[in-house]
Amino acid sequence: MIDAKINKIIKPVLNKFAKKLLKYNIKANLVTFTGFCFGLFCSYFIINEMFVYAGIFLFLNRFCDGLDGALARLIGETDIGAFYDIVFDFLFYIIFPMSFILLDLKNTYSICFLLLSFVATQTTFLATSWLVEKNKLLISEGQNKSFFYVGGITEGFETIICFIMMLIFYEFINYIAYIFGILCWITFISRVLFIRNLLK
Repeated sequence: MIDAKINKIIKPVLNKFAKKLLKYNIKANLVTFTGFCFGLFCSYFIINEMFVYAGIFLFLNRFCDGLDGALARLIGETDIGAFYDIVFDFLFYIIFPMSFILLDLKNTYSICFLLLSFVATQTTFLATSWLVEKNKLLISEGQNKSFFYVGGITEGFETIICFIMMLIFYEFINYIAYIFGILCWITFISRVLFIRNLLK
């Protein structure tokens, strides 16, 4: 919902780091893969109930997710880079909540609901982008992305806030998962209605 505003704030910082990496000839895809590895470490620490360390690696994962894009814009964006970015992002969005099930099976129902909600928003995210591009329905403005996408109330920033809350307020994880899952379904419905009206 506020990803565009957040990006404007952190973009200068990411650009500074990207320029430093550029001096060492580090590629954007390497940053993407490194970020995913940080995500796996995050999952490991969640499973072992070491939430402080998990939070550190969550930050590193998300930092790399922004940094690879900033670096790609300096070097030159590629389709394969955008592909890796989306795939590893979606994998992390599944691995992170699933880790809480491996930590305690009591979290199964709420986390499964959250994962289903993520699938719904991710599906509409990709399907909407494909339809808009395929039909050349509109031109996106102000989006520094490899393709157009329709926003919602549960975008990247809101998802990270949800993840942080799951770590800090673990005792309320079921409530957090159900509430955010419902918000994801609202995003799902809004995107379906958007495409329905667009294709009339």
